[in-house]
Amino acid sequence: MVSPTGKGLRQSDKYGRGAYGVSRRSGTRKHQGADYICEPGQDVVAPIAGTIKREARPYPPPDWFTRYSGLVIENEYCSIKLFYLEPMRQLIGQRIRMGQTIGVAQDISKRYEGMIPHVHLEITSIDPALFTDFLGG
Repeated sequence: MVSPTGKGLRQSDKYGRGAYGVSRRSGTRKHQGADYICEPGQDVVAPIAGTIKREARPYPPPDWFTRYSGLVIENEYCSIKLFYLEPMRQLIGQRIRMGQTIGVAQDISKRYEGMIPHVHLEITSIDPALFTDFLGG
């Protein structure tokens, strides 16, 4: 897996940190992904090889129509979601390679003033058999 922006994780800002599992909403939930720093307008690349299954939205209705969007990428090992990028919609349904440009970074700081712009990456499913040897099975 590669960084979708070529940069590291979002460090502390007004809204917290971008690491997996950190507290959100005053401790009522945990961050389900990792936030990779970006420059709004920069190219975003596929962190894994796979097939772009569909466009995804980071916010449920009624916010679904907002300008923020993302993608779901799947391969034989896992499924991931990426948010805060304007996807190259012509790639939906297509097989892509790791590192291939798949969209352009959006500016989340326009919604959350003081938040460092980033692309959110979330692993939504993974094949447990990948961990068999690692876990001593």
